[in-house]
Amino acid sequence: MTGPWVAPEMLAAVPVPWRLADPVERGKATRELPPGPQQQVEALRALETCLAYLVDVRDRYGDETDWGLPKAFFDDYWFILYARLKQSMPTLADVTPERVRDWAEAYLDPEDVFGVTWTTPPDEVIDSIGRSWVFFILQGATESLVRWFRRVGPDHLDDSVRARVVDLLKAATPRLPWRLTIITIPTILDLGGPEEKGYFDRLADDPGLHEKTRAEAESVSSFIDRQHEPL
Repeated sequence: MTGPWVAPEMLAAVPVPWRLADPVERGKATRELPPGPQQQVEALRALETCLAYLVDVRDRYGDETDWGLPKAFFDDYWFILYARLKQSMPTLADVTPERVRDWAEAYLDPEDVFGVTWTTPPDEVIDSIGRSWVFFILQGATESLVRWFRRVGPDHLDDSVRARVVDLLKAATPRLPWRLTIITIPTILDLGGPEEKGYFDRLADDPGLHEKTRAEAESVSSFIDRQHEPL
């Protein structure tokens, strides 16, 4: 097993280029990915796996999770730490307890970030960093997958694959972090068409959803209305 955060079946379902941590590298690789049947099958499996993971995270921790890490980890020091995380663990397969501990011992200043000193990073800190990095990679992978299907959909997806992508996105969207819903909602429109208006209206009227998710759904629904206004 790769580690407590990344099960073998997840690695099998999220191959390169989707498992790359660097969004620039991942974006370039996915733009060059041919849209053939084999790539569609792999991307569909990766999308299903990533969406299930993100839904589970939001169910457990809500829209915003800090993974038990201090604010300084994500604010003052994030860009420095992020560059070194990408260098130390450039893919999902690299995120193991051993590598996270090596990274923390080499690059993390506990007094600056945590306000404490230690001889070796505590297990709970290693766990929090590992989980946050897995989340970062898989959230980015999901964004790339959705954008890829949106791009290749009009010309390369047959009706059954297109319908499967739409079904996956529709089922997951109400349970995703809002930052992803503003990507999934217009993709549902592009791949599913204006007949999905009822779905967007339900999202817009759901008081349990984040306000930005509701706003995006309302915007898409209004767009459909404008497109079908009589001249």
